[in-house]
Amino acid sequence: MRIVSRTTRSALEQRREESLRRRMAAGTIRRAFPHVDQIRVQLRFGTGKESAPSAQLHELHAPAPASFEFSCPIGDCDGSLDLNAAVRSLLAVSGNHAEGSLECSGTRAHGGAARRNCRLHLEYRISALYRLRG
Repeated sequence: MRIVSRTTRSALEQRREESLRRRMAAGTIRRAFPHVDQIRVQLRFGTGKESAPSAQLHELHAPAPASFEFSCPIGDCDGSLDLNAAVRSLLAVSGNHAEGSLECSGTRAHGGAARRNCRLHLEYRISALYRLRG
């Protein structure tokens, strides 16, 4: 019997594959939220100690996947930023926008083999545009 070890890289690959599976299983925005025309997700990052990654803007239209999980923008981090609950809460009440913050729960390499919590701070703003009825 062959024993396969799980390296950090293979664990990271497994997390990415699982994220891709969730994204594909989510279907499209059109199917999950038929009344929604566009979702805009603005992300601003800060670490408090070092330079922060650039802000991001994601404009998602009806044919896009209804998945709102974004990889941590720090290259050696194995975490992701999951905004699915925030988006779904906003759309459930047909709201126009929502704001909030969260912290990356992934880990990063910090010189050597030891990994530490990433703790990248994220402030987000989600906006929704709805289809005109008529």
